[in-house]
Amino acid sequence: MLTHIHIKNFIVVESLSLDFDKGLTVLTGETGAGKSIIVDAVNLALGERADTAIIRKEADQCDISLCFDISNNSDAQAWLKAKDFADGFDCIVRRIIFPDGRSRSTINGHPCTQQLIREFAHFILQIHGQHQHQTLLKRERQQQWLDNFAHHHELLDKIRQDYFQWKNLQTELNQLNEQAKNRDHELSLLRYQFEELENANLQEGEWKTLSQQHQQLHNAQSLIEKLTQAITLTVQSDEISASRLLQQAIERVNEIKMEDSQLAAIKEMLNTAAIYLQEAGTELNHYCERLDLSAENLTLLETRLSLLYDLARKHHISPDDLIDMKKSLQKRIEKLENIEEQIQSLKQRRVEIQTNYEKTASELSASRKKAAKTLEKKITEKMQLLGMSNGQFMVRFEKAETEISPQGKEKVTFYVNTNPGQEFLPLQKIVSGGELSRISLALQVITAQKENTSALIFDEVDTGIGGKTAGIVGQLLRELGEKAQVLCITHLPQVAALGHHHLYVKKIIGKNSVSTAIEQLTQKERVEELARMLSGTKITQQTIAHAESLLCGDSV
Repeated sequence: MLTHIHIKNFIVVESLSLDFDKGLTVLTGETGAGKSIIVDAVNLALGERADTAIIRKEADQCDISLCFDISNNSDAQAWLKAKDFADGFDCIVRRIIFPDGRSRSTINGHPCTQQLIREFAHFILQIHGQHQHQTLLKRERQQQWLDNFAHHHELLDKIRQDYFQWKNLQTELNQLNEQAKNRDHELSLLRYQFEELENANLQEGEWKTLSQQHQQLHNAQSLIEKLTQAITLTVQSDEISASRLLQQAIERVNEIKMEDSQLAAIKEMLNTAAIYLQEAGTELNHYCERLDLSAENLTLLETRLSLLYDLARKHHISPDDLIDMKKSLQKRIEKLENIEEQIQSLKQRRVEIQTNYEKTASELSASRKKAAKTLEKKITEKMQLLGMSNGQFMVRFEKAETEISPQGKEKVTFYVNTNPGQEFLPLQKIVSGGELSRISLALQVITAQKENTSALIFDEVDTGIGGKTAGIVGQLLRELGEKAQVLCITHLPQVAALGHHHLYVKKIIGKNSVSTAIEQLTQKERVEELARMLSGTKITQQTIAHAESLLCGDSV
C-alpha cells in the first residue's frame, strides 16, 4: 500500500507531501491544475525515463520519494529480502534527477538501477492510464490480459524455459550438422594443429620462465665482454697487463741492494699484491668460463622462444595460452570424432524437452480456456452494466504460427458483439472509442482484482463515460477499493462521490510563478467540489443539493 509521497521541484510542484489510506481515494481539480502530477511523479520514481525539463525552473534537482507498507505483500517482501534491501515492513523508493541528465535511485537507502526499480514496481503498484485502452486492440496484449487474469505465471515461466532450452538445442544441432558436412577436412586441419603443439612439448609457465632466463643471458653476454677486457688488463697481456707491470716494479725494487726495513716492507706489500692480482685474474677466468657456458644457451633459448612465438601467432593467441589452445583442439577433435553420437544425443534431449513443452503447453491451453470462460462471463456482465445492454464478450483461440513458441500453442483474440443479431467480430473491427474505453475499464477492474498488488492507480480511465454509466464506473472502483488500495484521477462527479477519500488539486498563480498544491477535502468541501464538477463555475442551491445526494448515494 502506498502510504506517503513527497515531491520536490517537479514541474510546477515546489514541495508537496501527501499521506494515503486504504480504500478508494479520488483526485479531482480544474482543467490544467495538474491532476496527473501524482501519476507522473510515481511513474518517474518507479523507473520511467527522465527528462531534465521536469525539474522546476531554477531548482538544482528534482526529488521524489514514495513510501509503501508491504506488511501484506509477501511477493514484495521476498524480492527485497533476495536483493538485501529489506528493512521491516516499510519500503521507501526515492529518485533524484539532476539538471545534467543524471539520476540516482535508492530502495530503503540502497543504490539501485532503474531496471531493478521497474522490477520491484511490478510487486507494489499498477498504473492504468487514460490511453491504455488503445493497447487492448493489439492481439499480443489481449493474450497478456488473459494470462494476467488466469494468474498462471508459473506455467508461463515453464513454457518459456522449455522453449529457450529447445531453441538452444536446435541451434547446437544445426551447428553440429553443418560441422558434420566438413568433418574430414576440419579433422585433418585440427589434427595437424594439435600434433604441431604436441611435438612442441609445451610446459606450463614455460614462456614466462624462458623470457626471464633470456633477459638474464642477454645481460650476461654484455658482462662477458667487459670481464674479458678486465682479464686481459689484469693478467693476460704480456705488455700492459697489471700483473706484468707489477712484476716489473718488483724486479726494479729487488735490484736495490741495501738493508732497509721500510723498503723490505714495501717489497713484501708488492709481492702480496702480485699474489692477490694473480688470484683475481684466475677467479675472473673461472667466473667468465661459467658465464660462457650460460651464454651458449642463449641461442637455444632464442630458438625455443621463437618457436613458441610463431605457434602463438598462428593461433592469434598469447604464448602463455598455447597449452589451453592444445586442450581446446583436443576437445574439438574428440567432438568431431564423436559428432554422430553427439547429434543423436542432442536429438534425444530435444525430444525430451519438446515432450515437456507439449505437456506444459497443454496445461497452459487448458488454463487459458478455463479462465477465458470466466472472463467472458465477467466482461459481458460488466459491459451490460456499463450501458452496452446487449453487449457480449468472447475469447477465441487460434493455432500459433509456429509449432513451438515462448507463448504456447495458441494465439488469443478478443471478440465482441454489441448488437442483437450481429456476429462476433474482433475487438478492433467493431467497437467505438466509448465502447472500447468501457470494455477496457471492465477488463482493468476485473484483472486488478486477481493481481497480488498493494496499490492501483487509475488515471482518467472514465474518459468518454457519463450519466448512469459513470455512476456504475464509480461503484466498480469503490468495490475494487474494498479489496485493494485504489487512487483514481477523475473528472466525473458520479465517480468522485464514491471515494472513501477525496483530494483536490489546485493551481496557485503567484506574481512570477505557477505551482500546484493538493489538499484533503472535508465533507463540506467535497459537496462544494462536486457541485463545481456538476455545474462548472456557477454553483447553485440545486447543484449543492445534487452534490449532497451524490455523496449520500441517492443519485449515483
